[in-house]
Amino acid sequence: MNSVCTPSARLSMTAGDWHRRLDPLLDQAVRRRAFSAASLLVADSDRIRFEGIWGRCRTGGPSVTAATRFDLASLTKPLATAVGVMQLVSSGRLDLDEPLRHLLPRASLTPDQRSIRLRQLLNHSSGLPAYRPYFKDLIGVPPKLRRPALLSWVLAEPLEQAPGRRACYSDLGFMLLGILLEDAFALPLPNLFREDQAGAAHPPLELGYVPLRAVAPATLPARPEPSGAAEFAATEQCPWRNRLLVGEVDDENAYCLDGVAGHAGLFGTARSVHQRLRLLTATFRGEASAAAALDLDPDTVRRFWSRSDSGAPAGSTWLLGFDTPSPQGSSAGRWFSPHSIGHLGFTGTSFWVDLDRDITVVLLTNRVHPTRANDQLKPFRPLLHDTVMGCLHAQ
Repeated sequence: MNSVCTPSARLSMTAGDWHRRLDPLLDQAVRRRAFSAASLLVADSDRIRFEGIWGRCRTGGPSVTAATRFDLASLTKPLATAVGVMQLVSSGRLDLDEPLRHLLPRASLTPDQRSIRLRQLLNHSSGLPAYRPYFKDLIGVPPKLRRPALLSWVLAEPLEQAPGRRACYSDLGFMLLGILLEDAFALPLPNLFREDQAGAAHPPLELGYVPLRAVAPATLPARPEPSGAAEFAATEQCPWRNRLLVGEVDDENAYCLDGVAGHAGLFGTARSVHQRLRLLTATFRGEASAAAALDLDPDTVRRFWSRSDSGAPAGSTWLLGFDTPSPQGSSAGRWFSPHSIGHLGFTGTSFWVDLDRDITVVLLTNRVHPTRANDQLKPFRPLLHDTVMGCLHAQ
């Protein structure tokens, strides 16, 4: 049985101690094929306390390195899309209570859709469905027409409940937000993200979109593997694309949008995710240099991370673009405070930030390799987070 470091421990943690506590958990998960690769980073307000890597980029492939990029999947929502909306709110170009009829004045909207507020797209209470397999038809649309086609299809969806009534996690809402951002900034999302992160001193390509060449209508050509054997952690052996996905977005809907969307498409390393979160938390605490790097007002970040400002329905864990720990059974485990923000990604990625204690844990895995029919990460996440939090307490 794996030992778990609980918050009652009192030890002086060295790098060796960290590995002795964590290696049994991660090595066993790799052996059980919960994932083939993992990258973990733990930090507090002072510094990075631990970084570790385990496994291989794909079964039988090269060992993962600290520079291996993972498909971040839905971490795109908070790290790229929500931050873009923050910037528009911070500059006064958008208001969180702006209705969809003002955001998309030329679109044909139903009466219910007209009343959807920007904050309801961010907190997943818009009433839009969670998911639709648009890719099955979108692949047959000429590439230049896919974004307008997707927009029309999303807006043709009947709402599943009135806006603001209850929270339902929705990719569709963030697809809309991605399109809104491109319209508002008059820039494609990859360009917008590069400009946004320029002040953050990110090494090139460590955190960002990996656009694909536009896919011709109704074809799924083989895509050559990116140069550098350990550059990317592989995801699925995709039955639709009929190939192992390496360095191309796992999400099929995002794939049809050239790998770039508001709900998915970002790739990164654990350190680059931490750098992004560190800028946000520093802005939240009023550090002027971080706020300038992201072009954000600290009060805006505080609003996005405030339960009272989120406008989320009763019982929801969602803030504006970010999640909070569930009262029971949270992937964050038992020791993150209620005043924490985080998010999960379908491919096996996550981050949690305890705002009370200024602790950040970034876990990147490829749990969908070689197939998404793998639920072993669900019990692993809280166990890992409990172990990490206990070890931090011991320092």
